[in-house]
Amino acid sequence: NCRYPSAQPRSGGDAAPPGRGKTPSGIPEEAEMKKTEIRSLFHRWRHQLEQQLDHYDEQSLLDRTAARLQVRTLPRLLRRLRRFRENPEKLRLGSRLDLLLLLLYAPGRTGRFAEPLLGMTRITKLLFIALNELKLGQLVPRPYRFVPYKLGPFAPEIYQDLELLISAGLVRAVSLEPDGTPVLSTDAKTIRQLLKLNSGVSRTERLDAASLLFELTPQGRALARRLYQLAVRRQRPLGPGLKILKARFGTLPLSRLLRYVYRRYPEYTTRSQIIDRILTPSQPEPPEA
Repeated sequence: NCRYPSAQPRSGGDAAPPGRGKTPSGIPEEAEMKKTEIRSLFHRWRHQLEQQLDHYDEQSLLDRTAARLQVRTLPRLLRRLRRFRENPEKLRLGSRLDLLLLLLYAPGRTGRFAEPLLGMTRITKLLFIALNELKLGQLVPRPYRFVPYKLGPFAPEIYQDLELLISAGLVRAVSLEPDGTPVLSTDAKTIRQLLKLNSGVSRTERLDAASLLFELTPQGRALARRLYQLAVRRQRPLGPGLKILKARFGTLPLSRLLRYVYRRYPEYTTRSQIIDRILTPSQPEPPEA
C-alpha cells in the first residue's frame, strides 16, 4: 500500500518551496527578478531607439509619418467619393475633413458659395473660431484639437488634411508669388480682393501665411454642397453663422484676424512669436460678432 505523507502544519506558517523565497514586499523572488529583467530590457530598447532617432531630422520624420497616414487615408477617401457619386443621399457627416470642406464651401463677402480662402494661417484661425463660437466640431466625432504655437492656435492635422483633399481632387491650391501675383490664373476680381488681406504683417509672415489660395474643385463643390445641406439641417444656426464668419474674417487683414483671436483666446498665445507686434494698443480691435 502506498502511503502519502500527511501535510503537517509547520510552525511559523507555510514554508516556501526551496529556491523560491519572498522579497520584503511579499512578492516572490522569481516574479521580482522577471520584473527587473523586463524593466532593464525596456530601458535598453528605449536607449537604442533614442539613438536611432537622433540620426533623423525631425521634419523628415514628420513628413514620413504624414506620408504613411496618407497612404492609408487616401484610398478610404476615394472610396467615399465613389459611393457618393453612386448614391449622394447616403452621404453622412463623420470626418474632420468635412469641417474643412464646409468652411471652403460657405458663402463669403460676395454672398457666393465656395469663395476661396487665402493662406493656411487664415484657414486655421477660421476653423478655430468656428469650432469655438459656432460649435462646428459637434458635427463629427473627432474634430481638430488646437494647441498654442508660433502664430497662435494651431492644429497640424489641418495641413495634412488639406494635402489629402488636394490629392483626392477636391481642393485646388493656387500658388502666389511673393508679391501676390497668382502663378495659376483664377478669377481676377477675387485675386484683387484677396491681395489686400495681408496688410500689417511682415514679408516673412506673408510668405508663410498667404502663399496659397485654396478653392474647391467642381468635384469638391458637389461633395461639400451635400455636406453643407446635412450640416445646416442638423444645426440650423450654422448656415448664417458660417456666412457671417467667412464674410467678416475671410476678408479681414490677417493682422486684425490674429489680433481678434489673440485677445479673445489669450490662453493660445503662450508660444506666439509675434504677439508683441500683433497686440499693439494703437490698433483697434474688430467689433465682436
